[in-house]
Amino acid sequence: MPDNLTAWLAVLDQFERALDAAEQLEPTEFDRPAGPIPEPLRERAEAVLARQQLMIGGLVASRAHVAREIAALRRVPTTSPGDTPAYLDVEG
Repeated sequence: MPDNLTAWLAVLDQFERALDAAEQLEPTEFDRPAGPIPEPLRERAEAVLARQQLMIGGLVASRAHVAREIAALRRVPTTSPGDTPAYLDVEG
């Protein structure tokens, strides 16, 4: 059994906990174990990587949605109520 197996198990556990608690996620540091990941952990590591990539994709999509919403808000006129109509035509 590789010497770094325990260290790699701890890193994978930390990554999985971060994915499970993504809504409460705070940046954390981790120490990369020495050497390559042991072969018995390769499948688990690839599953963690796939989950991380899905999470990143979701965050990118959310960020784009928020950017569109902010852009729409910036297009709303900010003049005083007496100078403009009382409604905003969002369809025309």
